[in-house]
Amino acid sequence: MQALVTGASGFVGANIVAALNQAGWQVRTLLRSTSSRAALEGLSYQPVMGDVTDRKSLAAAMQGVDAVFHAAGVVADYWSQDAALTYRVNVNGTRNVVEAALAAAPRPRLVFTSSQAALGFGAGQAMLDESHTFNIAPAIYPYGHSKHLAEQVVQGAVRAGLHAVIVNPSIVLGPRDVTLYNSQILLNIQARRLPLVPPGGINVVDALDVATGHLLALDKGRPGQRYLLVGHNVTLFYLASQIAASLGVRGPRGVLPDPLIGPLAAALDQANRLSPRRLPLAGDVLRFGSRFFYASNAKAKAELGWQVTPLEETIERAIAWLRATGALTPG
Repeated sequence: MQALVTGASGFVGANIVAALNQAGWQVRTLLRSTSSRAALEGLSYQPVMGDVTDRKSLAAAMQGVDAVFHAAGVVADYWSQDAALTYRVNVNGTRNVVEAALAAAPRPRLVFTSSQAALGFGAGQAMLDESHTFNIAPAIYPYGHSKHLAEQVVQGAVRAGLHAVIVNPSIVLGPRDVTLYNSQILLNIQARRLPLVPPGGINVVDALDVATGHLLALDKGRPGQRYLLVGHNVTLFYLASQIAASLGVRGPRGVLPDPLIGPLAAALDQANRLSPRRLPLAGDVLRFGSRFFYASNAKAKAELGWQVTPLEETIERAIAWLRATGALTPG
């Protein structure tokens, strides 16, 4: 069996390649000429040069594959959201991928890596499920909106006859985060840069669980369905405290009071506009950090047989990888 992974040089994509290796698949990776292969270190794969914005390269890359894992995309960036690029890659790129899959003979099955962000905000601390609809103004959160639109593209391909399943991971922690984007919270806590944290909550999931969930979605997922690959609903304070305990350092002393979120976020917006360099915090980090992004994994567990790693084990695994790569100093 042979699979194509787009976005294979990224955090989630590289872990999908690792899971495919472990399951005995032959893996083809779609890589740009500028793609770093650091996340793929130690893995077995056949590199194919291409880009999801290049239809011709997609047609060639899909020849003879049994499955496509479409994990390529522009991730959320609170500091420099290039909306045009985000929509071009996440929406148009997804359209190119599903059209290439529909045109391939034989047609491969497809798993699309969306995001919990595509579901929008829940009410208070309520857990979202797969029925929730994106409800954030696009200008405020172009990343989430782009994933919402990309899901609609996939749904259209399903109606045209493609066997495609959507998976929605939450905040992923674990190995192969070579950009250190998701790992920043661990680095900041070790450096004691977070004396206070915003008062909201998030869902955290293990990178290895997410990769396994992709394979389960390919095998057991129903076409056109979305599956939340989400792990643990935790407050930011609890998460930071658990990370600090695993690192053996002092954790945050408490949470920022709600009345301070708005003024501090506005001040950070102004500071980031005036600063010639990227500051370590953006206003939207505080605004989003005061919300609760909780979600349910009941459907993925029931229909896919998916299992979730304990949070403490996920944190320890992420720390071990960061220390092995030199990003974190030994404790």
